[in-house]
Amino acid sequence: MSSPTNTYASSGTPEHRFFLTAFLKSWGNPDPLPAGVNDWETPLSDEHPVPVVLVHGTWMNAYGTWSMIAPKLMSRGFRVFALNYGTRDDSLLGRRKSCFANGGLVDSSAEVADFVETVLERTGASQVDVIGHSQGGAQGRLLLSGNDGRFAGDDPRVRNVIELAGSGHGTTLMGLGTLAARLRDRLRGRVDVSALLRAVLGQCAEDQIVDSDVVRELNREGDTVPGVRYTMISTRYDEVVTPWRTQFLTPGDGATVRNFCVQADGNSRDWSDHMSLPYSPRAFDLILEQLSDSDSGRDGAYRDTHPHVTARVLPVLGQLRQRGY
Repeated sequence: MSSPTNTYASSGTPEHRFFLTAFLKSWGNPDPLPAGVNDWETPLSDEHPVPVVLVHGTWMNAYGTWSMIAPKLMSRGFRVFALNYGTRDDSLLGRRKSCFANGGLVDSSAEVADFVETVLERTGASQVDVIGHSQGGAQGRLLLSGNDGRFAGDDPRVRNVIELAGSGHGTTLMGLGTLAARLRDRLRGRVDVSALLRAVLGQCAEDQIVDSDVVRELNREGDTVPGVRYTMISTRYDEVVTPWRTQFLTPGDGATVRNFCVQADGNSRDWSDHMSLPYSPRAFDLILEQLSDSDSGRDGAYRDTHPHVTARVLPVLGQLRQRGY
């Protein structure tokens, strides 16, 4: 597999504070990636020996999603890798440049798995940490539950799955999924509602509706696999993966799960919605906690010396002000 290109390769590009500005900058670009990711030459450090793989969500791209989190992680010495995946042009949304993850989730999972395999091989690491937003969170779980088990087992090749508003339990799509089901029942085959949904939104939308075949398959043996740490970071203002509390994970045997809401612990002015959640300083603080504790080998080590970050975050936009760094 060839090394992915980095469309925005200038290491001097500052991080974005706002989702909307990053998204607009990526608009129409064929392969937009945050500056500095996919450095295949620099060795892993002893302090952070596990590479981080970032997986964006449905109809999005790596630049629009990760242009705050990726630079922040790299500035702290983490090796960060990202990809744009799931390109299909058989839907209305899928024909737009910079709109990725619009194909079927299972097909996209194979592409994500190939990229993770490349990261492991080229860095020499035995494990990766996967951070996924929305569908990207579901892809992190599919990586382990599918792919012929080559990433799971007694020595899993994934250390952490950290999800931001993950869609692995499916979504009502703000009632669109329920409406589609009612229309199918009412029209009784006179109109193929599923085909219409796919033509406009792509196979990805149907795959992520509550109780879809893909959602049932993903959760057939529970939320977790043994030996992996799972983290779910959610916002109560999520308008896409709904109801938002259904995002939370339940640990199975041999796995660790931590569920967070960014508005907890005095962070009530964080009004992150689904799209701006990766631009919430609290979300990044929680990510850093999970990665740092894993690197140190002791849960609680990061929080011993780092108070919770609080911030003002606007929906669709991003952070206005933060405290606690």
